Amino acid sequence: MATLSSALNYALSGLSVTAAQSALVSRNVSFAGDENYTHKSAEIYTLPSGAAAISAPGRSMDRQLLAKFLGSASDASSRQAVLDAVNQIAATVGDPEDEDSVAALVGKLQTSLSTYETNPSSETLAATALESARSVVSKLNASSAEVIGIRAEADKAIVQSVDHINTLLAQFKVVNDSIVRGSGTATDLAENLDQRDSILKLLSEEIGIRTVSRNNNDLVIYADGGPVLFEGSPRSVTVTGTPVFDPVTAGQDIQIDGALVSGPAAVMPVTTGKLAALVKVRDEITVQMQQQLDEVASGLIRNFAESDRSVPPALPDVAGLFVDSAGGLPTAGTVSTGLASRLRLNPLADPRVGGTPRMIRDGGFGGPSYVYNSAGSSGYQGRIAELIGTFDMAMDFDAVAGLGARDSLKAFGRNSAAWVESLRQSSQAAADKSSAARVRTDETLLRVTGVNIDQEMATLLDLEKSYQASSKIISVIGSMLDTLLESVR
Repeated sequence: MATLSSALNYALSGLSVTAAQSALVSRNVSFAGDENYTHKSAEIYTLPSGAAAISAPGRSMDRQLLAKFLGSASDASSRQAVLDAVNQIAATVGDPEDEDSVAALVGKLQTSLSTYETNPSSETLAATALESARSVVSKLNASSAEVIGIRAEADKAIVQSVDHINTLLAQFKVVNDSIVRGSGTATDLAENLDQRDSILKLLSEEIGIRTVSRNNNDLVIYADGGPVLFEGSPRSVTVTGTPVFDPVTAGQDIQIDGALVSGPAAVMPVTTGKLAALVKVRDEITVQMQQQLDEVASGLIRNFAESDRSVPPALPDVAGLFVDSAGGLPTAGTVSTGLASRLRLNPLADPRVGGTPRMIRDGGFGGPSYVYNSAGSSGYQGRIAELIGTFDMAMDFDAVAGLGARDSLKAFGRNSAAWVESLRQSSQAAADKSSAARVRTDETLLRVTGVNIDQEMATLLDLEKSYQASSKIISVIGSMLDTLLESVR
């Protein structure tokens, strides 16, 4: 009887172990499509009594692979955010071959003036030249507004990213505390570890991070620049949004636990993740694009400016066909921030407000002392020819715009468009490369942590055989006990 009783206990323990393993396999299969779920398994061991037992479920995880994935996710998110913004800028400024681009419209203005030069008495050609000038002004105004809009969108996205980071850190604390306390069953612990890793993945998209493991599975999170994001409790990530943007508006810097992590004064700046990319878009890329637009506007005003025709000249130069709505002439070689937004046609030449396009030919925007066609000749070409030449004449630009300190206006416009296209191509290549690296890292991690349905099905077949064997043993023992009891009667 003792032998039969022992055999029955062994068989029952086998059934219990098989049931537990089957439940584990079923859970694996159920969550096979969840990329944040890690494969769970349990080891079978033998008790001192000889019965079988199953260990607490363990999860498949490689911390080094996870760290590599977090890094690739941060980089990919950063590159994509930059690419999205650059694509917006490229669409705004236009390709040099696009007839509606800044560079093309500047070229059209020169062509219109050349046509006007062939027949300076033509009111129609004068009006056509004026409309070409209006198109340039409208494009620069619109492009500047779009760039400012992209800056404003980036600023709003920065605030949203900071809010998301704080939310994720708060969620991380809840899960991390449960893990450290060890509350719940072993299955709960494994699920909490999965949830914590999923939060880290989301966090890495917003900001570059690294983690350090401590006792009791506790984790400390550092931003890639060095400041602590989480150590027992979340650190506060803060930024003040800017409600209204204009060309001279400066976005606010980001702080982690009171320390600056963006801007020139940052000691430990964040460098990867969406947050860092948005700061780069708001404070660097769009600012430089604005500077280039402002310098094109400056070049137009300076090239079309009029000088005192008196001998000797006694009056300063004044704005001609193009004016700064704030007044005055821009300084050569120095960016006048927001000038592309303030650029206007001189109303004295604009027929919409009572002006006459003939002033392009005759001059006189600054008064009688600035009249070029002093004889009032309808065939006067001198001033028009002079204006045409300014498009190809070398002039000073501010090197801070990133296109050199001296070039012609027409070349500067083309170089600006080429700068945007080059930035777009390099951003696209970087985004493609980082995205491919993230996919490869993700695939490698999933091979370690993910669920293989084929393997799980094979395991289920083995468990079915084990279940059948244990059931057979129980059935045989039952028959033997029945026979024994029958003989006793």
